[in-house]
Amino acid sequence: MSRFLHAWPVLRLYILVFCVILPVLCHRMYFSVYYNQYLHMGGMDPNSYSRRVNDDRQRQAEMFIASNQVGHSHTKLHSHTKVKLAIGFVTVNREIQMEDGSLYNPGYLLQTVAAILQEKTSDSTHVLICNVDSDPRANSDAVFLSSVVPVHSRYQQTNTSIPNSKQKEKEDYVYCLNRTLALNPDFVLIIEDDALATKGTLDIICHIIWTKLENRYHGFELVKNNFTKTIIKLFSPLYMQRDFFTTKPKRIVINLLELIGMGIVGGTAISIAHFLLVQKGRRPYLFHRGFFTAACVCCILAALAVSRPHLLEMRKISKHFYIMMEANDCCTPAVLYPKGAALEFMSYLQTKTHGQGKLDGVMDDFVREHGYRQFAVEPNLFSHIGKHSTLHQSKLKFLQNFV
Repeated sequence: MSRFLHAWPVLRLYILVFCVILPVLCHRMYFSVYYNQYLHMGGMDPNSYSRRVNDDRQRQAEMFIASNQVGHSHTKLHSHTKVKLAIGFVTVNREIQMEDGSLYNPGYLLQTVAAILQEKTSDSTHVLICNVDSDPRANSDAVFLSSVVPVHSRYQQTNTSIPNSKQKEKEDYVYCLNRTLALNPDFVLIIEDDALATKGTLDIICHIIWTKLENRYHGFELVKNNFTKTIIKLFSPLYMQRDFFTTKPKRIVINLLELIGMGIVGGTAISIAHFLLVQKGRRPYLFHRGFFTAACVCCILAALAVSRPHLLEMRKISKHFYIMMEANDCCTPAVLYPKGAALEFMSYLQTKTHGQGKLDGVMDDFVREHGYRQFAVEPNLFSHIGKHSTLHQSKLKFLQNFV
């Protein structure tokens, strides 16, 4: 009986955390073990829900563009202004034919450009659109935005010979790199037209450039940093941010240290709260190592149940909490390059024969062959909203990435 009474506080803690608190907080978190699709989507099927969310974003973007709130610093380049950051959007016509035969334009470019234009930046940031559709007039979003953002079309006529889709993807990327580098910027940000910036993205990018690339912290002091051999990925698929879902040894170690840290900090906080709220008024309290250990294990299990992609969201409280980790070998929706890295990567794409390899695989080869390091910013500064792919004509399976 005494053993049960001794274990009751631990049992009560686990029931409260895993049967009450986490189910209430995590039922809309896709990677959590408590995720409930019915509660998250209100009974709608994923395709209908994702389309509704996309249409809402598209309407808001159209309203912003039409409201004449677009700042001129993004769209007009003055001859005396030194460009610090050049942002290029790679875009094609995204209009698709639905199952009922109707045509649907998801308006990805409208959404992604509007998200960037709503950011407050200086005159040293310049935005342009690279319309790489084989029929530039068919890309209605680019045509619509041409009145507020410079649009450069790769193809001037529709009867141009077009390579296979994977080769075209690489050639389109070279074209946009070349267009942005023509502005002679210090840094280049290439964004695919379905990569949506989160609020405050450009401010965080400027902070990363200043504190991670151009400088770095030595103790509490900023010192100059050699950043020329660095590529920064600003988006990684959420499933690749899960605990230990990686082949990178450094990421595995960091994931493990994160879990241990959450266990120790959470266990300490729970033990202190337990003392102040439960034990203090009953009898002189001696620190109970058994309860502290159980609380630490509880916090680690809770972190695994919530899943790391959702826990990373807490870092969005401040730009100072964002971290840079070794990037996984995947994905190029939003990539930040120092000028030298952009020039070298563009040359690599132009001079090498890459066969049927995809762009992100070619980038990984470039990083290995030329001694570069590629990092991923976490949490993501962009979300991937492109459910309808230009490379894969079928609907993508994991809809959690697009809502």
